[in-house]
Amino acid sequence: MPFDPTYSSVDTEGCDLHYWYQGSGPLLIFVPGGGGIGKQFNSLFEHLDQNFTVCAYDRRQSGLSTAQQRRLLNPAQHARDIIAIVKALGRQRTSIFSNSGGGIIAFQFAISYPEFLDHVVAHETPTTSLLKDSTDYLDKAMTLVDMFHNEGVMAASQAFFADMKGYEDSPPMPAPALEDIQNFWENEYLSFTTYCPDLRKIVENKVSIAVATGRKSGDAYYSVATIHQEKILGCPRFVFPGNHSAFDAEPATFAPHLLEAFQKMEQKTPRLGWTQSTKGGRFQEIRAITFQVILPAIILYNFPKLWSYFNLGQIIPVK
Repeated sequence: MPFDPTYSSVDTEGCDLHYWYQGSGPLLIFVPGGGGIGKQFNSLFEHLDQNFTVCAYDRRQSGLSTAQQRRLLNPAQHARDIIAIVKALGRQRTSIFSNSGGGIIAFQFAISYPEFLDHVVAHETPTTSLLKDSTDYLDKAMTLVDMFHNEGVMAASQAFFADMKGYEDSPPMPAPALEDIQNFWENEYLSFTTYCPDLRKIVENKVSIAVATGRKSGDAYYSVATIHQEKILGCPRFVFPGNHSAFDAEPATFAPHLLEAFQKMEQKTPRLGWTQSTKGGRFQEIRAITFQVILPAIILYNFPKLWSYFNLGQIIPVK
């Protein structure tokens, strides 16, 4: 259905966290990267709300989610923010689709709080420490931070976006508010760029996870990083249409691939309630209830009649 969500907020750890949702079925939360603004996922809602209760939010210190005190980004705290939304919606678990730096939060979530997860698809998470030339990217990250402090937001941002690939023929995307860009450079950039959660613990936690990249991203560092993530996690690596922000620029093309990814993950690792809204899931649910609950109840209720009708007393004498 057209974008027409319910808006709400939840107060958690000193932040008034704003989120919005629509649809029915298992919960799917979108986790934004740099800038922290959830509206970049709004265009996906109408394409996925028949299969999920889709939910987007502004991360703490971004957009409408104002915090009592600005702090450096703590991926574990941001993971708990997602849990606060899950509980506020009356749910126990969620699936996650993350983009860019949001994947750092998703990875940390899978390490620290796996019991709240169904499936995770992490799109182009920039784990530069896994790259062959990781030292160069560490040096570059520090150079960009110095540029931010010495030359300002715009200079650092322009240098940062120079490494983005696949945007040559893409429509211009709305720029985040200056305050959110400022927060990104002051409190988020280094956490997203230099911190890599221990992916081996995700394997130990047996989390259903996949990574993804954009076809137009080519050899961009955030795309190459997904190859290394795939090897460590031993998980699927999907190639989606478009570039780093294709979910926003071309949602009608992007959404079917994302849905297919979740369906493949569900086939491999079923999670309670997930198939209820996916293709064929309602039939599977009814069939399971019929064979596991209804049919045994009918047999038990009619057992005396069946015993008499088939004259089972002569076949299986009761002592």
